[in-house]
This record gives sequence, structure tokens and C-alpha cells, in this order.
Amino acid sequence: MSPDNLEKRIIAIEAEVAELKAKLATVSGEEVPWWKHISGIFVDDPAFEEAMKLGREWRESFRPKPPRKKKNDGRSRHRSPEPPRKTGVRSKPKPSNPTGLS
Repeated sequence: MSPDNLEKRIIAIEAEVAELKAKLATVSGEEVPWWKHISGIFVDDPAFEEAMKLGREWRESFRPKPPRKKKNDGRSRHRSPEPPRKTGVRSKPKPSNPTGLS
């Protein structure tokens, strides 16, 4: 038996087992939840995938946009020709030693 044929038979058997379980549940008095009846009906449906994509894009259009980052190269806002200022920690002047001891 070829692997493709075997796989098709397994899929068919699994579907029949699921159907029998559903029938057994209704006969025994257990009610199957509504969502189990419809779960999986849109598997591999390109129209459903397109609808989900469009819905996601529409919802994302309402999200606040992140603020634009300002370019800060150390110069003034008016683009003066002066070079960028050096930023960093300035060294403190050494205190003079009044006692004369080193």
C-alpha cells in the first residue's frame, strides 16, 4: 500500500471516528458545544486568510504611531556651521594642597 493511499485512509478513518463520537455524545444526552460544530471550517481558505489580514491592518491603523526620533548631532537647531560640541564628563580641577605636603 502506498504512503499516499495510507494517509488518505487514515484521514478518512479519523473523520469517521470524530463523527461517531459526536453521534454518541448526542445519543447519550451530552450536548456538543456550538463552537465544536464550526471549529476548523475555514482551514486553508484563502478568502478567510485575506479577511484576517485586512482586519489586522485595519486594527493596526488605529494604534498610536511611535514618536519620530530627533536627530541630535550637538549643533543648534538652525544648522549653524560650528562643529558639534563635545559632550561628556568634565574633569574637576585638582584642589591645591595648602599644607604643602605631597
